Amino acid sequence: MSMKIKIFSIAVVIGLLLSGVGYSQYNFSDGLKAASSSGKMVLVSIYTPDDAWSKKMESVYSSGNVPNLMHNFIFVKLNASGSERYNYLGREYSASDLSKLLGATGYPTHSFLNPDGSIIKFKYNGNEYNGYPGYLDAGDFEKLLNFFINKNYLNSDLSNFL
Repeated sequence: MSMKIKIFSIAVVIGLLLSGVGYSQYNFSDGLKAASSSGKMVLVSIYTPDDAWSKKMESVYSSGNVPNLMHNFIFVKLNASGSERYNYLGREYSASDLSKLLGATGYPTHSFLNPDGSIIKFKYNGNEYNGYPGYLDAGDFEKLLNFFINKNYLNSDLSNFL
C-alpha cells in the first residue's frame, strides 16, 4: 500500500471517529418523538436569538466533555420568541407559553424532560424548579448534565452539585 493511501485511510478513520463526538439537535416536536422511541431524557435549551448569553452558551455545547455528556440526551432547541406552535401533552402552546411552562425565567434556560415528555422537576436551594436559568460555563454545565444523567434530581438538591 502506498504512503498516500495509508495517510488517506488514517485521515478517514480519524474523521469518522471525530464525527461521533457531536450530538444531534432537534426541534421540540421531533425531539419528543426521538425521546419516546429512544428512551432518552430530553435536554431543552430555551433561548432567544438576540440574547447575548444564549449566543455565548452555544460555545459551551462543544466545550470540554459537554458533547460526550450530551449523547445521553435528546437535545432540543426552543426559540422562546419564535412564532411556532407546539402540541405538548395534548395541548397547543405558542413558543413563548411553552417556554414559560418549561420554567424559563430568563435566557438561556435548560429544562429536562422524561422520555414520555413529562417535565423533570428538581430542587435548587430547597425550592422546586422546572428549568435552570442562566449561562453556565462548560465545567458547571457538565455538573448540571451529570446531575440529571445520574438521576440525582430524585433525592438531592442541585445546589450540592453546583
